[in-house]
Amino acid sequence: MDIRLKKFNDNLAVRILAFVLCISTFVGTLVGLQATVMAFNQANRSFTLNDLFQDNSYLYSADLQGEFENQVHNMIQLICYYKSEDYIKAGNLLNQNDGELAEAINSLYYNNAYITEAETIIPNEISAVIEGADQIVDFGNPAFRQAFIAANKDQIDIIKSNLIKKQLREFNQLKDELNRIEGFTYYATNGTNVITNLQVKDTGTPKESVFEKNPAYLIYQNGKITKFPTSMEASASVNPNMDQELENRLFGQYNDDLKIYFSFDEQYMTAAERTYQSVSGIRNWLPGLAGCALICFLLFIYLAVTTGRRDEEGNRKLYKIDRIWTEVQLVFIILSIGGGIALAAEAMYSYHRYSYTNGQLGIFIVGYAQYAFSKPEIIMFIAAAGLLALVGLWFILSCIRLLKARQFIKNSFVYLLWQRVVCKICHSLGSKLIDIYKGSSLVKKVMFLAAAGCLLSATVFLAPVVLLVILVFTPKWVKKFEAIQNGVDEVKNGNLAYKIEVKGDDEFDQLARGINEISEASNVAIQNELKNQRLKTDLISNVSHDLKTPLTSMVTYIDLLKSEGLTSENASEYLRIIDEKTNRLRQLTEDLFEAAKASSGAMPVRLEKVELLSLIHQGLGEMDQSIQYSGLDFIINTEKEKYYVVADGQLLWRVVENLLSNVIKYAAENSRVYIDITEQGTSIMLEMKNISKQPLNISSDELMERFKRGDESRTTEGSGLGLAIAKDLVRLQKGWFEIVIDGDLFKARVMLNKPQ
Repeated sequence: MDIRLKKFNDNLAVRILAFVLCISTFVGTLVGLQATVMAFNQANRSFTLNDLFQDNSYLYSADLQGEFENQVHNMIQLICYYKSEDYIKAGNLLNQNDGELAEAINSLYYNNAYITEAETIIPNEISAVIEGADQIVDFGNPAFRQAFIAANKDQIDIIKSNLIKKQLREFNQLKDELNRIEGFTYYATNGTNVITNLQVKDTGTPKESVFEKNPAYLIYQNGKITKFPTSMEASASVNPNMDQELENRLFGQYNDDLKIYFSFDEQYMTAAERTYQSVSGIRNWLPGLAGCALICFLLFIYLAVTTGRRDEEGNRKLYKIDRIWTEVQLVFIILSIGGGIALAAEAMYSYHRYSYTNGQLGIFIVGYAQYAFSKPEIIMFIAAAGLLALVGLWFILSCIRLLKARQFIKNSFVYLLWQRVVCKICHSLGSKLIDIYKGSSLVKKVMFLAAAGCLLSATVFLAPVVLLVILVFTPKWVKKFEAIQNGVDEVKNGNLAYKIEVKGDDEFDQLARGINEISEASNVAIQNELKNQRLKTDLISNVSHDLKTPLTSMVTYIDLLKSEGLTSENASEYLRIIDEKTNRLRQLTEDLFEAAKASSGAMPVRLEKVELLSLIHQGLGEMDQSIQYSGLDFIINTEKEKYYVVADGQLLWRVVENLLSNVIKYAAENSRVYIDITEQGTSIMLEMKNISKQPLNISSDELMERFKRGDESRTTEGSGLGLAIAKDLVRLQKGWFEIVIDGDLFKARVMLNKPQ
């Protein structure tokens, strides 16, 4: 199942299809959202969840409560602020110290002009010194301000006239807007002025029943509001305390004669209800829109998860587009998002130019789609949105691949610039400083002295001091340098025993001491080389002796057979000796060949878990006859019944066999041989100890050389290869082998690793 899913996810056709569908569903979701928002805007409806998903009528909707609040605000503007045309014409809304007139006077002074739609007013010049005052003042001084106003009375009168005209226009526009609302009736008075669209006498006030008979109304009088429907009865999305807040706003005008009546009749409510219900189909459209958005989101997640998957070698798969600098990719992503927002804004503006019919959202969207495919500019909009979505998604997936491959930062131009320029320069400078800091004391001293010399010699008074220091210390350093140079020449010419005289501990003395140590080490190396040459000579001599001895006997007895004939009574004895020497020569040759293979490491090694103690018992058993003949008593000391090591069974058997053979050949007869096995941390150590038959007048290192024996007379049957072969075989098994000689006591130690 996992393999099938992996093949499905790695299928290029599937991923291309998911990519195309993701872009398509995104554009579809965007168009659907814009169409939905436009539908609500055209219907003048609130966009709340409660109004959207509950079957409320316009009478109890948040929209009607908002209309109440809006009309209360209009009534306050008309009757409490503007009041009447006569009130405006009298200039009662103008104040030289506040509001529009004060701002105009400030503009006239500070900007030296006041610009209206018809003309530009220039102020008269006025002295900055007030008559009777001793100091210069500015426009913030009340006396100076009044003087400026007096000097520009005519200009300010023109400004007042313009502002009054503007206020009258605003007053009449607001009344006209109210009067254009069909089915809306209002009456407002502040006790002096009356504003209404009813036909009433100047002294008469309409009865409350005129408004209460309508489906929705508001009456404010005597500081109280009577309203239907109340905010408590309206939709849950409405603030239930809205009526109280409206009442507080009206009461805040501090006018006991203030009365405001307005209502919405059946005609208004019917038209509003029809418009309000025109977008009820949104509930049928939203599931599809939400499903489209969900599919787009799931496809994006699928693409994000499957892109940049590891190949069979575990590496993240990257494409050529991923080589584009990260900053460029981010710019394309930002431009795609910004372009999408700009297109959406332009589309919303375009939507406002078109309306839908029959008041149904579904018809609006279908109509929009039909219109879109019939108008090139709308088709271009959808194509542009798709192109922006394609570019944005393409580079977003590229950034995701870079993040997965941990190449997001390393792929950036800033990182490249940092690595190749800044870091290189910093590394170069830093390395120089580190070289000075970590350098020898000589480097630091030279740098310090050079810097100090430069600074001191730059002054007239300290330049002689620098010269005196140079004259005092330079000859001393030169003498040490010449002594070192002479010592190097002596060593170069082969006088390794020559020592340079060291008197102090400065840099030259340390250099001289180092040269002395080098010459001494070279002398030791040469002595070791001479020793190795001697050992090689001994090796050739020993090999020649061991090969020549049996060969000489074989030639001698063959000659006797030739002279006496095979019928001689000594012929059988001669043949026995020839056979014995032949076997001796064959064994010597085999040992030599095996020693060569073990030393070169050409032998195959298969490490496994081997039980050491049983291997020793096996060796003692196979050599039992030789042990009894020698009279040796083998004593095994162990703390456990079994000891496991990591070794090659056959090679380890050769090591044990060689050690036992060596003991039987060279141990003192009727003596004891101790075999100790102990644990040493992660290793097992095998130690064999015996008393030598002959005096051991040879070092342990020489004893392990090839063709070396403890019996310098070479009268025994050994080849001198056993210990050397054992050492090389232990080394091949990643172990350690050594020989310790203490007088006549001979110890052989083998250290092997324990299994994990």
